[in-house]
Amino acid sequence: MDHVVITIAREYGSGGRTIGEMLSKKLGISYYDKDIIRMASEDSGIHETLFGRVDEYTSAKPPLFSKSGIYTGELIPPQSKDFTSDTNLFSYQAKIIKELAEKESCVIIGRCANSILNVTDYPHVLRVFVHASWEFRMEEAAKKLSKSPREIEKFLQKDDKRKQEFCRRFTGKEWNDPENYDMYLDTSVLGYDGVRAAIESRYYAMQTK
Repeated sequence: MDHVVITIAREYGSGGRTIGEMLSKKLGISYYDKDIIRMASEDSGIHETLFGRVDEYTSAKPPLFSKSGIYTGELIPPQSKDFTSDTNLFSYQAKIIKELAEKESCVIIGRCANSILNVTDYPHVLRVFVHASWEFRMEEAAKKLSKSPREIEKFLQKDDKRKQEFCRRFTGKEWNDPENYDMYLDTSVLGYDGVRAAIESRYYAMQTK
């Protein structure tokens, strides 16, 4: 294959973002995370803060969503009153993700990239979910958050719920369902280097096909 794209969905505290950065450096490929918001903003002309709003507050939406909210790939024109709707903001991010996947090898963090880059149309994509035990996540989160153990526990629960509802709302799929990924890796078992090495090995195997 000319290039291989790695998408990483991850639980907070599992180290998925760090592992993505490690892979980017080791493989010499680009790394995209919140850059996608900036790029979608530049492409659409919609202010970045609105894209951030969708990321942060989708959890306020009920999990029982209308089918019309599921991503179809269609973009709403600027003259429409729905141009800055959550659905269109997601669609612009998806547009950027597809453009990146079509032109280069890279690592893409989150944003339902595993579903946007579906298996049928994007066979050169390696879809990874990084998770870890609750104890591991609590310990890792404590290194970044100035919160009590109880507050960290609530934060993790809320973040899991937010990601689950975001995925359900825009793709109709379960965020943490192993069926939606090519690799389902546990950092608390394999460690950061072990997870990175496993993904790296699969990456090179795909390149030789």
